Amino acid sequence: MKKTGYMLLVLFVMPLFLQAGHKWVVTYAKGTPYTQQGYVVTDRWEKLAYEIKKRWNRGYDIVTLAYGYTQWAAVYAKDTGMREQALTARRDWKAFAYEMAQKFKQGFYLVDLTYGEGDYVGLFAKSKGHTPQRYATTDYFDQINKKIRDYWAKGYRVDMVRYYGGKWIAFFSKVHQSQALNATRKWADFSHMISNRWREGYYATDIHFGYNKWIGIFTKTKQYRSQAFDMSGKWANLHGKIKKRWREGYQIVQLSEGW
Repeated sequence: MKKTGYMLLVLFVMPLFLQAGHKWVVTYAKGTPYTQQGYVVTDRWEKLAYEIKKRWNRGYDIVTLAYGYTQWAAVYAKDTGMREQALTARRDWKAFAYEMAQKFKQGFYLVDLTYGEGDYVGLFAKSKGHTPQRYATTDYFDQINKKIRDYWAKGYRVDMVRYYGGKWIAFFSKVHQSQALNATRKWADFSHMISNRWREGYYATDIHFGYNKWIGIFTKTKQYRSQAFDMSGKWANLHGKIKKRWREGYQIVQLSEGW
């Protein structure tokens, strides 16, 4: 009986403990062309896919999407510059990579990549002037760090870095922009790094948490005029903060999550 009671306690307390450590991060910017922005949050991928298709039918594009601690979230907007969008979800990375290659051949590029409920989920789009993407995968962070620096030397820009399924994945476009990478374990240290990069004239163009690290790609870009971010352990606590940022003239550019 004591063992059974202990197991029940673990099953009840552990999810609460994990949730307490989870963080949603919303990154904003001024200077984007987005209008009529909104977001949708669901507890299942199928529901989110349905809501995304409804937004497409109303003339919206999806800007970013993420999965974090049993919740899916997607941000939509109009006037994004994207002409067409598509979603791909696959259980296996090889299967996803094959579908992604087909999308690249059709003129799509990868807007965002997330992983949840056992699926790799890719958001693709077409837009005028976007260059073809390449990607690299490695087993270790030091290796992907080196790959990134090699691509920088060849005149590429890092679009995003992800860690899923035991692999680091980085995506690149043939666009030369001044970029920097920062990685640290604690969010408090990472948020301090963001502030330092802002002072240096960089903007956070990709934030990801993978293998116990917060990873940031920072870019010197004329697309943004200023930037801000909000963090909360619960999505419900972000509603008021997001509305306040919208009133201040900011638009959401990325959703991230981590621990």
